[in-house]
Amino acid sequence: MENIQEMLRDKIKALAENYKEEPTGGWITGDGPIPADIMFLGEAPGKMEIEQRKPFVGAAGKNFQKYLDLIGLSREDIRITNTCFVRPIKYKEGKTGRVTVSNRPPKPKEIELFREVVDDEIKYTNPKIIVTLGNVPLKRLTKFNSIGECHGKLVFNEELNRYIFPMYHPSSLIYNQSEAFHKSYEEDWLELGRQLGARHLTSDKN
Repeated sequence: MENIQEMLRDKIKALAENYKEEPTGGWITGDGPIPADIMFLGEAPGKMEIEQRKPFVGAAGKNFQKYLDLIGLSREDIRITNTCFVRPIKYKEGKTGRVTVSNRPPKPKEIELFREVVDDEIKYTNPKIIVTLGNVPLKRLTKFNSIGECHGKLVFNEELNRYIFPMYHPSSLIYNQSEAFHKSYEEDWLELGRQLGARHLTSDKN
């Protein structure tokens, strides 16, 4: 496993450090065991992820952990990774001349840049289920255009010969405070727990 992790890290490092077309703010790798039965595929790292060198540790990461706990999953048992491994950023100059840095969605060319790495990571992780978090990984692994069409439903990717379980990104809970959305989001996680339980992939806690 260690050699595979190092190989993936070296590939990501080379691609990230040679990419100069758009502003980026550092890079990270995936986290967790290889192989693993469950893989979570996110979008791209943010500021906290770059600082801590791990995916899903910022504000969205707290939501992510809460729902992992809800269905009895431990981070130690799952592979968590991204569609784009660099932090895509944009600069904005205020009226006082102060420049701020914020996240932006990864561009198609940035997703394409890491296509082979993501494919390799899926191959070596060999998950029984890939959970896509948000529209970016959803479009990367399925033909759906929007998470609204398919969230909370198990779909089969014939090309990968694997099940995909699309979900909203955990950050969506921060931006959408509606009670109905939060309830729907929790239902999706509970359904994921049922699907994992049916395949004996959850811990005994559940």
